[in-house]
Amino acid sequence: MEEQMRDEVRRLRRAVRWLGAGSIGVVSLFLVAATALPQNENLRVRSLTVVDERGVERVIIGAPVPDPVSRGSRQPRAGAISGIILNGPDGNERGGYGTTDVGGEALLTLDGAEGGEVFKVVANPDAGASLFVMHRNGAGARLTTFRGSPEFELIDANRRRVHAIPESMPPTR
Repeated sequence: MEEQMRDEVRRLRRAVRWLGAGSIGVVSLFLVAATALPQNENLRVRSLTVVDERGVERVIIGAPVPDPVSRGSRQPRAGAISGIILNGPDGNERGGYGTTDVGGEALLTLDGAEGGEVFKVVANPDAGASLFVMHRNGAGARLTTFRGSPEFELIDANRRRVHAIPESMPPTR
């Protein structure tokens, strides 16, 4: 029995030495590999999609981003946009931040749960900025410097102008 115990202790010591040597070898390989890689590596992709636990696309970063999904179907954009898109739990687009590929505009939008933009900020490199705040029934407000001076417009649910400053400003298209 004593001899068996000595044999087991020897085997255990040998296993510990091999385990230690193996651990040192693995750590050494990681250290060599880590020092061999450039420290300024950059992940370069055209698109990155984050999905939730059900597989629904919730965040899309792309150059360009895909056309939006609204009420379950894909709708064409007016033009290509690169940036970040946020989708609701149903996969419908709920807003985003991006730049247009043509025209050089920067956009920030928030979309209603039923579709359609309810908040939009547009920065145009040649014509200032515009802010749109809309209700799903069509009523809303627009504040802009698009034509080189400040303009403010209120629109009712029938998309008719209720108030404008200056009064002579052209109506929203």
